[in-house]
Amino acid sequence: MHTLQQPRFSLGQISFLLFSAHLFIQSQPVLADNTQAITQTSTQTTTVSTSQVATPTTNQPARDAALIQQLVTAGIQPLYRELQQQSQQLTQTSTEFCSTPTLENFQKLRTAWGETLLAWQRTDLLLFGPAIAEQLDFQINFAPPKKQIIKNLLASDQAISQADIVAAGVGAQGLSSLEYVLFDREQTTEQLLAQFQEAQGSVRCSYVQAVSALLEQKITQLSKAWLETDSTKFFTSNQEVIDLLIGKSYQTLEKINLKKIRLPFGMMDEKQLSHPYELEAWRSGYSFKTIQANIEGISRVFIDGGFLAWIDKTFPNDGTKLAVSAFEKQLKGLIQMQLPAGDPFTVVEQNIESPVRRELIERCRGLEMGIKRQLAIITQAQLGFNDNDGD
Repeated sequence: MHTLQQPRFSLGQISFLLFSAHLFIQSQPVLADNTQAITQTSTQTTTVSTSQVATPTTNQPARDAALIQQLVTAGIQPLYRELQQQSQQLTQTSTEFCSTPTLENFQKLRTAWGETLLAWQRTDLLLFGPAIAEQLDFQINFAPPKKQIIKNLLASDQAISQADIVAAGVGAQGLSSLEYVLFDREQTTEQLLAQFQEAQGSVRCSYVQAVSALLEQKITQLSKAWLETDSTKFFTSNQEVIDLLIGKSYQTLEKINLKKIRLPFGMMDEKQLSHPYELEAWRSGYSFKTIQANIEGISRVFIDGGFLAWIDKTFPNDGTKLAVSAFEKQLKGLIQMQLPAGDPFTVVEQNIESPVRRELIERCRGLEMGIKRQLAIITQAQLGFNDNDGD
């Protein structure tokens, strides 16, 4: 530790260093005895004031071309390339299943759906620019699906076309709609498969094929915007990079904590009653996997895309270095952690307590605070309108 005899930092900077060091030490979470204690521990942190923030190095360009190029080519484009490949695999698998509706092919179809869902979840922090143009994000994953609209389509006596799906609206399109027809907690896998094999099965299959093909088209449209154009144009300045990536990552982490954890686990309920139907992807059991996929996406952009390294270089300060190092370690730790065992719906419905569950809650909360109370202040990011409000 630096001595005070020959100070190199102001008192404010020293406070920031101590706080950053504390978070760095805490990046391996201490498991509290209950979720209330976890929430209290996670929120008892010190907010860094603007006086503690290092100023950028002099002569920093208004638009760092090297940073933006690495962000796009090493961080963002691989995510969309993988998403496009998974959606193509989903379309192909749906065709193979409908040609030969066996149990093996049904399992392959559901796996292909799951891999596409997770690939989409990894792009959650990129819901800006092309992703929201023409409401592509809604067409790819509108949730919850409109069950009655889907039931009406499946009651048809004719094959369902892509035009029928488009006319039905986003409530019958995308990943959530496919989950509705491919998974059901009230039926066994064999019972679901039988619905594709009986007399009306061809209509159900035509629906799956039409939705899969339309989904691939929308994902391809989105992916091409990043893969086949000068996609560095989506960032006009360093500050726009900061505001978009910090802001959208914060929204992703807040959504995880509020909607994917606190709401279903009953942590926002006065009676602490769980709400398993509030889980994302509760039918398929992918609820916890989607959280980890969200974090993987942030990691791919922030680490592989060089964003954290750029922050460290652009805002030179020992406190910045510690904060960046702590955040990177927290990202990697959550990605590598074991998810709560068992079906997420059952875990939430029965309020099954476990060290792994507490660890997941604490790690997600720690990442949210790392963005809000450290990285956003260090970079002077404008978090802007929050997509999690008002919906």
